[in-house]
Amino acid sequence: MSRDTPVDDEYTAYRVAALPRDEGEFQLTQLFERGYQRWMVDGEQQTEKMLADIERFTTEAFAPSTREQAAERPYVDDPGALAILTTLGAVCIMDHPKLADTPSRHLALLGDLRELYVNNIGSLVREYDDWSLHQEIAETLYAKAPGEDGVHPGRVCTDITTRPEFGEGYYLEIPLVAASRKCLARAEGDENQQGEIQAHIADNHLYVPVSDFMEKYREYAEDAFGRLLAVQETALTADQRSWLTANESAITDRIDRFFQAGQTHRVWENWSRQKRDIRTIINAVKAADADTAQLDEPQTARDLHEALEGYEPDRTWERHACNSFSTPRSLGNTLTAMQNHASVSVEHKWENRYTLTEYSDGARPIHVDGLEDLFELPCLAAMDDRLHEKKPVRKDLFNLVRMAWWLPQYRDASTEEFISDVKALFSRWSWYDDEVTEYQIRYELDNDIGGEIPLPMNCANDDMQRYCIGRDQCPYSIYGSLPFPEEMYEQIDDQPKHAPQ
Repeated sequence: MSRDTPVDDEYTAYRVAALPRDEGEFQLTQLFERGYQRWMVDGEQQTEKMLADIERFTTEAFAPSTREQAAERPYVDDPGALAILTTLGAVCIMDHPKLADTPSRHLALLGDLRELYVNNIGSLVREYDDWSLHQEIAETLYAKAPGEDGVHPGRVCTDITTRPEFGEGYYLEIPLVAASRKCLARAEGDENQQGEIQAHIADNHLYVPVSDFMEKYREYAEDAFGRLLAVQETALTADQRSWLTANESAITDRIDRFFQAGQTHRVWENWSRQKRDIRTIINAVKAADADTAQLDEPQTARDLHEALEGYEPDRTWERHACNSFSTPRSLGNTLTAMQNHASVSVEHKWENRYTLTEYSDGARPIHVDGLEDLFELPCLAAMDDRLHEKKPVRKDLFNLVRMAWWLPQYRDASTEEFISDVKALFSRWSWYDDEVTEYQIRYELDNDIGGEIPLPMNCANDDMQRYCIGRDQCPYSIYGSLPFPEEMYEQIDDQPKHAPQ
């Protein structure tokens, strides 16, 4: 079987998909051609099916669980189809009307898609049963840099084999004459310490564990994603691109929902230095021991700096933010400059004390110590007025119960405790009846949607428009102002059908 093009040769397809940065445009275009064949039936392109798959792949990339699972097993089983789904989904994100002017490096959603691609291609490579693919990739990953004693003319990786004397698993065999500094595989070290070297020397060769190969390959794939996308953008005609973005709706809808929920941090990465910093500080305080720092309490810059020092973020931009605050004074100066931000209050400026609240993307946060605090929302205040005059309709009851149920103080509360508090809230209205109201609350709690716990309505829900004062006039957002847990937003991502929202 020929191995010349990815269209009809599996090995070549894997190689080109795995090493897009090192392939020409012809080979990558052929890889896309192979991908399009996934949606060919009797010589005809099944465009609607392909579009539905692009929408599903892209929106599911926004869920962390999907991306993590792809690292364990391939989410898409063919490299050509993966290239199509990833690159065309990226085009849909970049062409969203609100994102069209944003540099791609600042699009967090594009980062989510790239992560799903990297995890998926990594799983495909790991499971491919021909070691020659690993060997070809290793030629790229471990080759000497041009300025490092010159490029080795022979093979960089001469074998992939076992060496029981070095430990379990497979090792890449690299001649010492071809070895570069990239071969110095190291274990993860302690803080500020380099880890132990994992490569071994024997018989004039270096033996590098395959685990190091996979780690380096992920770094390569992250960087190479841009190359794959650039070639796809060149290959797409203007008409094809217009058709794609005009006919997809699920990706646009999901992005719009992020904006409606005030979750712009889900859309943009490093969207601004100030937002990056304040969100990192708040996340550090939330992760800190209560004796160190906590939200909604005035505390010194030194306390907050201690929380930052103990914070171990996973996100690169958060690590950069943590490193930017070298002293409590620098942190205090930054917070003082942010005193107009909705989540920052300078309580006693002369004492350098600050109160931080849950992060909000512009929507004014609401502290809900008691359920009556919900009526700070203008829409719920209007609902309160109406319920003083008339009995509730079913959707009013649903919304109040579900909004209260997702508040953090009820995440670990008993059903009886929750019902007691909601009944106390409802007793403010003349139509309140102890027995009937309890039945109504239990009815709402017992009803699910598709087996999942329903979400509260958001500002865009049609039933909320009866009470809305106008979103352009309102300083609040139901999803952005109330202290709902991340678990709720993850449910939005994972299970969009579990409305009403």
